[in-house]
Amino acid sequence: MTLIALVSGCAVSGGTPAPTYNANGSAAGQANSFIDAANEKHMKGVNKVGVLSCNVMFGMTSAASASTSGGFRAGADRATGTISRSDVKVTVTYTVDGVQESELQRIADQACADAEQQLADAGFQVVPLSTLKANGNYQAIQKGGRSSPFEYKEKRSGTRYLVLARSGDTVTDTRYTGAAQGFAQSFKAVTGDGTAQLESQLIKDLGMTGVNINLLVDFASLESDGHKTFAGLANKNSAKVKADIQLAVSGDLRFQPIGEQKCWKEYGKEKCMIKSNHQPVFATRQAVSSDKRFYRSIEDATTTGDKITSGLTKAVGMLSALSGTSSKVARDITRYQVNVIPEVYDAEAVTLSRGLSGMAAAKAASSR
Repeated sequence: MTLIALVSGCAVSGGTPAPTYNANGSAAGQANSFIDAANEKHMKGVNKVGVLSCNVMFGMTSAASASTSGGFRAGADRATGTISRSDVKVTVTYTVDGVQESELQRIADQACADAEQQLADAGFQVVPLSTLKANGNYQAIQKGGRSSPFEYKEKRSGTRYLVLARSGDTVTDTRYTGAAQGFAQSFKAVTGDGTAQLESQLIKDLGMTGVNINLLVDFASLESDGHKTFAGLANKNSAKVKADIQLAVSGDLRFQPIGEQKCWKEYGKEKCMIKSNHQPVFATRQAVSSDKRFYRSIEDATTTGDKITSGLTKAVGMLSALSGTSSKVARDITRYQVNVIPEVYDAEAVTLSRGLSGMAAAKAASSR
């Protein structure tokens, strides 16, 4: 019988060292290290911009799992009764504690205000938010959005986020509201629907380029060594989840250039859209992170129920293995609680968000 479960709390290592963000350094000077650009050739002539939406997603629970697995030969050997095996699934969860929803809203509002200022500092003419809010298309967009904040969950892993718009706004980006999946892993998707058409009408009304800002503030990065080997030909005799507890911000600035807009008449009504793949996106190549400790402690929060489940499934797995059959019911569940220092979390989240938006704005400006 083989039953191996390994959990590591050390940071991911190896490979090329990640660049270190300097909050006191030049945004333009660091932009190439942290920001990737797509479709940047369509930034030509962009000057007057308005922030159509600004959303900040906060990581609240981070989870990952890994498992051992018997390979092709293990199954064949079991058939002859020479090997018994029980496999295990390791699940590790970190949950942040000590940050109130009202604090998250203050961080989101500050991050969005800073992003607008960074666009102005980079040389763009920024249309005031009050002007956007007075437009009927902006009001229609808000009516079709989801109330802020709302919970965004990844079904497989159990990772959980809270998504917040600017105070008074709803969350309208389709990557959050259900039209697309996996936003936490990728900030490069570009989608279009009724909201996009309303945004495009707003862009035309105000003679500006629209900007959508999305930021992710996360507190933990978990890495799993997977659940099976390629084609399942070899045994996988370990299950590892590595955790790096560090405050980091990633995200993107997406531009909808008025110069790339196409309008047409349909059923007597004008409709406008930005041409497909003509939206420049400036997204994080590398998360902007801080080494400053933002928590008081990390506690083992594994529940009695978790321990009972782990014990029972391992016992069943052992009996299964001893009987000469294969079972993957054994589980090893560990939970941790990260107790946050609110004032440090707040200050670092704002600093990192400002740094990201500043570098993205600088790179966008240099692409014109």
